[in-house]
Amino acid sequence: MGLKNRKKSFVLVGVAVFFLLFMTWLFPFSPISIYKSYTYKPVKVLYINDKSYEDILNEFKESYEKELSKEFKNTRNTSHNSINLTIDRTQYILPIFEQDWLVSTKPVTIDKNKVDQMLRDVIQSRNTLLMLVAQENYTSEERVYLVDIINSILRLEEEIRYVKDGKYFSRIELNTLLDNLGDSFRFNFDIFVTTFYERVNKE
Repeated sequence: MGLKNRKKSFVLVGVAVFFLLFMTWLFPFSPISIYKSYTYKPVKVLYINDKSYEDILNEFKESYEKELSKEFKNTRNTSHNSINLTIDRTQYILPIFEQDWLVSTKPVTIDKNKVDQMLRDVIQSRNTLLMLVAQENYTSEERVYLVDIINSILRLEEEIRYVKDGKYFSRIELNTLLDNLGDSFRFNFDIFVTTFYERVNKE
């Protein structure tokens, strides 16, 4: 009887381990998942002239960094300390659009901590934009542009929370949700640059 009981115990343990591994694979973020992570395979998104999102992002960053450097140089060379806050604060907003899973074409591990950090960073960027409303002297038209991007980022927050709070998304569902979330980040980058930043800082 002792031998039979041990065999039953081994079988039960084996079934339990298999079940946990299966659930971990099928529902990566579920409460009983062992690792609570998912390997996401980014998609290469092409824009005008076959440029990737990373190409567009890098082009903007190169132009922006020149503007930022010029702004600080002008501020040092003048008698007042006034700085263009739109240019200055953009350096704190850009990182949410530079995440590895958005620019890489290689598989990226996404776990609950990464999603939590993603949400915190987006909230911080939205707060930075909200502070601009009070701190910068925009025209009424420019304020409309700013409110547009703030509202868009609020919708992005909701999407991230949906992924963050979901406990039983399958691998297929997670992949679709992350594809859509990536599209939302890229969309927000586009409207931040073209609808707000470039219009506010036009010559």
